[in-house]
Amino acid sequence: MTDFFASLYEWFGLVPFYSQDFGDHLRGWDITCTDYMGTPWYNYIGVIMIGVTIFGFALQYYIIDSTRFNRARSWWVFTGATVFMNFLIAFTITYNDIQAENYCNQLHIGIGDCAGFALSNLLWSFIILTTISSIPIVRKMSTNCRHTTFWKP
Repeated sequence: MTDFFASLYEWFGLVPFYSQDFGDHLRGWDITCTDYMGTPWYNYIGVIMIGVTIFGFALQYYIIDSTRFNRARSWWVFTGATVFMNFLIAFTITYNDIQAENYCNQLHIGIGDCAGFALSNLLWSFIILTTISSIPIVRKMSTNCRHTTFWKP
């Protein structure tokens, strides 16, 4: 599971937004610098991101499901709130972890790594939410928002 989320957040090795050292920390490189026995932040933050994204989708399409929110701009507002929340969660968790110095002292980690990882989390949240809301069968259960997507009001 860690390898799955690591490949997603590292964009399959193409364009990582943060250093390799920070990636090692997120995989769970422990504080003693011996093995991957520390907290697997990739897993935790990845699962949280998926949960928050699904909740953001459900909030618009199933929980609120109002005619007031069945326009494309409402989709963008809900999406913006969801991806911003995912950015904040990823940044806050990783920033607090490095401020507490819960990482191997041989790794070179900074606040830019936290921001880059949070940006990657934001982008994956946007991609997942766009994909989910583009599937007609998933939207079909909504009463008022079933035709609302990012490209079509």
